[in-house]
Amino acid sequence: NDADEAPVQPEGGSAGLAFTWCDGILLRAVKNGDWVILDELNLAGQTVLEGLNALLDHREALFIPELCEEVKAAPGFRIFGCQNPVASGGGRK
Repeated sequence: NDADEAPVQPEGGSAGLAFTWCDGILLRAVKNGDWVILDELNLAGQTVLEGLNALLDHREALFIPELCEEVKAAPGFRIFGCQNPVASGGGRK
C-alpha cells in the first residue's frame, strides 16, 4: 500500500532518478505483530545477524538505514531462528 512506500533518493542526488521503498516480509511482520521463521539462520552473513540484534534484544526494534528510521516491533511479533546441524549438510558450501 502507499503508506509502506516512500521515495528514496539515490546517493549523489542523480537528477531524474528515484527509488521507491517497499517493505519486505520481515519489516511487514515487525509492523503487524506477525510471526517469522528464519530458516538456516546459521548461514546468514555477519551484517545480517548484526542487523537483527536490536530486534532480538530489549530494544525490540529494526533500524532501516535507507530511511533513517527505527521501527518498533508491534505486540505479538515473534521471530524463530532455525538451522540444520553441520553433520546434516548445514554448513556453507
